[in-house]
Amino acid sequence: MITDTTRRKVALFIKDMYTKANVGNGGNATAPNATDLDVPILTTKQTTTNTESNDTTIDFSVSFSGSSLEGNSIREVGFFSSTMPQDSQFDELRTTTSYTAETSDVMLARINFDAIGPITAADTLDFTFIMEVE
Repeated sequence: MITDTTRRKVALFIKDMYTKANVGNGGNATAPNATDLDVPILTTKQTTTNTESNDTTIDFSVSFSGSSLEGNSIREVGFFSSTMPQDSQFDELRTTTSYTAETSDVMLARINFDAIGPITAADTLDFTFIMEVE
């Protein structure tokens, strides 16, 4: 059992750290050891809007402009952190907000689905990923 206080702190950590998203056109099944989308499309990830549904539920929302995805069929979305501390820095994280981030993005989740598209310049794709810390 995880205490209510710890679940809350874990949810806040995830909410504050995972603030980027990307889409791709890879459609393979997800795996827990994945570190990126199968076939990412954008070179610069979009910023997410993260809100709390309750103390332990986070809604990650992101919109993608069709002009940056034109001609693609989207089959996957992923949520990332570009400011994740190194494993050895979690002690430092508890006492300060200055730490050295990972050198690459850390993926929280990858969701694959049936293809959407092909995308036109006039389209906007909105995704919301809901995560609950239990």
